[in-house]
Amino acid sequence: MRRLVALALFMAACSAAESTPVSTTELTPSPPAQTTTTATTSLPISTTAPTTTSPAAPPTTATPLEVAEPGTVESARIQIRIRFESRVDSVTGAQLATQALAILNDPGGWIQSGFTFVDDDSSELTVILAEGEVVDALCLPLETYGTVSCQNGAVVALNADRWRLGGDDWDGTVESYRTYLVNHEVGHLIGLRHPVERCPTGTKLSALMEPQTNNLLDCVGNGIPLEWEIEWAKRRPAVIGPDPAWDGPRPSWPSDG
Repeated sequence: MRRLVALALFMAACSAAESTPVSTTELTPSPPAQTTTTATTSLPISTTAPTTTSPAAPPTTATPLEVAEPGTVESARIQIRIRFESRVDSVTGAQLATQALAILNDPGGWIQSGFTFVDDDSSELTVILAEGEVVDALCLPLETYGTVSCQNGAVVALNADRWRLGGDDWDGTVESYRTYLVNHEVGHLIGLRHPVERCPTGTKLSALMEPQTNNLLDCVGNGIPLEWEIEWAKRRPAVIGPDPAWDGPRPSWPSDG
């Protein structure tokens, strides 16, 4: 009798085990190790992609977001990636990139403020060389009247006639005007605005960020940032690729000129 009871209990246990579903757990692979590059901050557009920081390698440079408070990233070197496009037959995109990058990365230019510039066909920041009517369309709502250039958000549009001939009142060579044109408009792209005043007294260099194309106001045309403009740009006062409606800070000439 005991054997029969034991056998019955054994068979009941086996039946329960077969009818009970087996519990399973899906395994999610661990995410790859996260690393942070600290040598250079690369900004293709005005917004910064989310970043993660490994506890073992904290960042050593500050990353500017859409607006950087003055002085917060003064020591950071920022790489600006730009796509170059020519819409005129006389200049190829490669030629435009070569000339523009030579200007932008000149030791006397914005590189002194911590900016470097590289050619990147995937970047949303774009420098376009085009005829006046194309520039007009690219610059809206800014008015360029078929004659001048502009920076409009992520786009810098360079007027091809100005590229070929220079400015109306320009007192230097066409090559020196191109230096002004590229440094000035890309200066807007990295968030720098026209100074409050035009050249306060005569017989001195204009500030690079003054609008020099149509009238020099008895000053001397200048295509590279002055020392005080370099110091202003070091403070990262602005956004990258600002919208035309952005009302960021404007610098003033120093009291000593």
